[in-house]
Amino acid sequence: MKVEVAIGVVAILIGLALMLSGQQMCRTSCWVDDLFRYFLPTSLKSMAGGIPWLIVGMAIIGWAVLGKKK
Repeated sequence: MKVEVAIGVVAILIGLALMLSGQQMCRTSCWVDDLFRYFLPTSLKSMAGGIPWLIVGMAIIGWAVLGKKK
């Protein structure tokens, strides 16, 4: 469980770094960035590159915590 949580935390940190720096996940515009950029308000469009990393990190941590309870 510790390894999964650590991987999830690293993914969240990568997502936060991308969001704070305004960088995209892909070097050129890709469908993942475009998808999140489409749903975000104009003031938050620079954060679109880090949101997929954040979601994946939270999913990994949730899977590790909920999977351990069973």
